[in-house]
Amino acid sequence: MLCKIAGTGAVLGLMAGLMGAAQAEGFDPRADCATLLGNATPAEQVMIAAWTFGYLAATADNIRPVETRNNAVLLGNIAKVCQANAGASLLDIVAANSKPAAASPAASAAPAPGSEAEARALLMQYYAPGADYLALTQALLPTEAEVRTVYADPLGSALWRDLSSQIGPGTAFGPKPDHNDLIVVYATTRALAEKRPVLNEFPGGYKDVLQYFKVDVPIVRFKFVTRGDTLGLAFDGLIYLNGRWVIMPKPWRSLPG
Repeated sequence: MLCKIAGTGAVLGLMAGLMGAAQAEGFDPRADCATLLGNATPAEQVMIAAWTFGYLAATADNIRPVETRNNAVLLGNIAKVCQANAGASLLDIVAANSKPAAASPAASAAPAPGSEAEARALLMQYYAPGADYLALTQALLPTEAEVRTVYADPLGSALWRDLSSQIGPGTAFGPKPDHNDLIVVYATTRALAEKRPVLNEFPGGYKDVLQYFKVDVPIVRFKFVTRGDTLGLAFDGLIYLNGRWVIMPKPWRSLPG
């Protein structure tokens, strides 16, 4: 034997001590979500994050590394959803976000493709518990063909050159921990090209690229903000093209000369 077995009394004492320590921490996922998170100790926060990651992996095929950074992002997202759903339990919150959109009664009428509602629903995914900022952003990155479809040369070529040097497999964006709301300004490239009032709600640089638009497609600018604020993380150039949303931000920065 590698070691001498302790007496029965010592073993039972050790087990009792371990059980007492284990019982000192814990949580019930059926409890009120806001109260649960508000009162959770650091150890319980780790438990909640691990339980949520496991639930999502088992029910929604959403498998992600369980690590400190991901835990913090996950808990922040859960807290935001809890605030917006008073009285809901942690189980309610996580279960609702683990279901495919088509299975949710609220999603029975899917937003029209390319609509403002669809753009908003897409961006609100960044606030879902367990949101994978990297995967969400990667799905929005354009191809060279898509950039050239929207913008005529020389801007099209210059914009793709600049974008392709900046984006890659690690490119990701998302809201800050204190953000819990979204501001969306929806238009079309034709509306901007015709200098309708909505043009004033887009960054001023768009006034310099209007002549390069080749197609009439939906275009969105958006901000991740704290509810009630108008300042936050601002993005532009979210464009609906050929059945999907892609992001081509700040095209004016690629103008020749």
